[in-house]
Amino acid sequence: MIRTLVSAASELARAGLAEIVRGDTRLALVAEASPAELATRIATFAPDVLLEDVELDRAPVAVPSVALVDDPRAAWTGDRLDRADRGAHAILGRDASAGEIVAAIVAVAAGLVAVQPRAFALEDDVRARSAAGSVAAQQSEPLTPRERGVLAEVARGVPNKTIAGRLGISEHTVKFHLASIFAKLGVSSRTEAVAQGVRLGLVML
Repeated sequence: MIRTLVSAASELARAGLAEIVRGDTRLALVAEASPAELATRIATFAPDVLLEDVELDRAPVAVPSVALVDDPRAAWTGDRLDRADRGAHAILGRDASAGEIVAAIVAVAAGLVAVQPRAFALEDDVRARSAAGSVAAQQSEPLTPRERGVLAEVARGVPNKTIAGRLGISEHTVKFHLASIFAKLGVSSRTEAVAQGVRLGLVML
C-alpha cells in the first residue's frame, strides 16, 4: 500500500483529503498535518507520498508530493518549478476529483509526473502564439533581395565577417541587415530568424 500523509492549513480540508485516501484500497493514511507540523510528521512517519493543499511558495520537502493549488497551469509554467528540489511530482487544481487525486498519488508513488488533461491546453497556447507570429511575419514588409542573401548565409552558419566578405559589404552593414531581418520576421535571434525563414519559404536547408 502507498503510505500517504495529508497536509492542509484548514482542518476541514485535511479531513476531506484524508477521506479520499481512506476510500482507496491502494492507499494507507499514515497521518494528517498542518503546514507547521509537516516537517515533523514527515520525519516521524516517512510517507511514500505527500498529499497537500498548499501555496507553492513554501519550502520544498524531500517527499514526492501531490499538490492541490488554485491555478495548476500557472504553477506548472512558473519559474518556481525550474528548481529540481521542489519535490512536487504532481500539481492539480483544488477542484480535482477524488479519482484524479488518487490516480496522481499512484503515479507519483511510481516515480511518474501526473498532469491533469486541461494542463495540455498550454501546448495549444504555444501553438496559437506561434501561428500568430507566422501570420504576422507573412503580413509584414517583405525581405529585400540583399536581406534574403544575408539570411541564406546565416542559415548556413556563416559568421558576420565571412558574410560581409562573400557579399562584398562591410560587417557593419551585415549587422544592419540582420537587425532589419529580425524586425521584419518578428524574431530576436539568428536561430529564430532561420526557423522563421524556413517556415515562410525564404530559405532552404
